[in-house]
Amino acid sequence: MLKKPFYYRLLLFLALLLLVEIFNPYLSPLRPAIHAFWFFPLHYHEEIPKEDLLAERYYRMLDEDGREITVTGRCIHVGERYLTSDNQLYEVFKVDGHTAWARYLETVDLFAGREELNDQGLLKVFSSFSHDPAEPVQDEDGGEQEPNKLVAVYHTHNAESYVPTDGTDSINGRGGIHEVGHSFCEAMEEKGIDVIHDETLHLPHDPGAYRRSRETVVKLLQRNPDVIFDIHRDAAPPETYAEKVEGEWVTQIQFVVGQQNQNYAVNRQFAYDLKGYADEMYPRLVKGVFHAHGNYNQDLTPLNLLLEVGAHTNSRPPAEEAAALFSDVVAFYFYGPEAIEDEELRQHLESEEIYKGTIPARFEDPGGVNRSVWRSIAVILLLVAAGAVGFFFLNNPQPKEETPRFWKSIRKWGGELPTRLQSLADRALTNLRWGIEELDEDITALRGKLQSLIDRLQGRLRD
Repeated sequence: MLKKPFYYRLLLFLALLLLVEIFNPYLSPLRPAIHAFWFFPLHYHEEIPKEDLLAERYYRMLDEDGREITVTGRCIHVGERYLTSDNQLYEVFKVDGHTAWARYLETVDLFAGREELNDQGLLKVFSSFSHDPAEPVQDEDGGEQEPNKLVAVYHTHNAESYVPTDGTDSINGRGGIHEVGHSFCEAMEEKGIDVIHDETLHLPHDPGAYRRSRETVVKLLQRNPDVIFDIHRDAAPPETYAEKVEGEWVTQIQFVVGQQNQNYAVNRQFAYDLKGYADEMYPRLVKGVFHAHGNYNQDLTPLNLLLEVGAHTNSRPPAEEAAALFSDVVAFYFYGPEAIEDEELRQHLESEEIYKGTIPARFEDPGGVNRSVWRSIAVILLLVAAGAVGFFFLNNPQPKEETPRFWKSIRKWGGELPTRLQSLADRALTNLRWGIEELDEDITALRGKLQSLIDRLQGRLRD
């Protein structure tokens, strides 16, 4: 029997690992590397189907004693985490039907992660308000000019709406969620902050919506905003999000951070920072932080956060009020206390010991973040290359004789690398978009079939 060539065996091995990653990413030994290069969004069954929403069959997350942690229209998977309004962190270890069981991990100090990220060059804590990143800069004539203050907002799921106000949970077009976005943007503009409210439609509301909204994010990034928010609403009973803040009934806001992107650690700390300041400014405005499967286009920039403002069963005006209150948190985080119009609140924030006279943590320039990300990718590339070499020596029956030929092939391939890269770049613009769309749709369909099969098997076992 002829022995298969080395490269054939290596490609087969990597293909098997990729299949493991697709169907059960937590078993894959190459999980970090694959996630770093997974250039299209991974989407599990992100939300409950329409029939479950109408029948009020939501997902419930319970702790080990059966106490309810949260209720959501977001499908819950093993390995996902949830940070509650009291900063208690839980991890899901079992999902049975629409019930997820989670174990308590720790009570999180929301600002503790800054030091670690700062050591990695990903966060920058400014020493005083006088060193505000929004301080005036010099123009070409040497004079001072106002810095750019720019926030961007978009909606991946444009159709999302609020039943008590809009009459339906979904509108084919610009749903009620756009009005919530308007409220946030108007509140930011009243503070003298420029806002881009991109209302591009990404319909229909399906797993491909994030692929379509990815183009919107790329377009927004070309404008160099300080932060980007993807504003949604959840699906849950009305009491899940209803809360009194500042004596008024509003809907709480939930952050969603994608676990499967190279910016996860930075994005998570960004969410924790915002929650920490929101807790100080408007206690219980932020419901929690959901660490979910997928990337939600957060791999494009760590300053892209998904917000869920209330649920479809809440009225829209309380959601609009919550968005306006949240604008104070964003303004203070990025632009300091002078962005806060309420003098009493501004004085309170400046006097709090937690701030110690420093401006809230601010991410470095996008180039600095990208350099850190690329350093991580370079390390992963070296590890993969080392693994390939090790695989060769473990599987080649005559390593001594084959080694010179192996290194000769490597040198030849390296010499041809510039030409290969140029050829790849020429073909990429034509083929990449089609390939991504086709593969994403195939994987989504296959996962749907597998999930349906699993659900039927579980149903038979319960019967």
